[in-house]
Amino acid sequence: AMKTHYELYDLMKVLFIETNPVPAKEALNMMGKPAGHVRPPLGQLKEENRAKLRRILEDLSLL
Repeated sequence: AMKTHYELYDLMKVLFIETNPVPAKEALNMMGKPAGHVRPPLGQLKEENRAKLRRILEDLSLL
């Protein structure tokens, strides 16, 4: 369990880098899982955070 915790730690951190559910929906959409878009007052994920999320998903072989 501890090994899995540390393997997924960066993913858990980045999923809360902005107001949830914005990063979670973006991650699912990146992986090809239809999660739709966020509704106002929430906005799109910032580009620098989108890049961090993509890098972590790639590191975990999820993309």
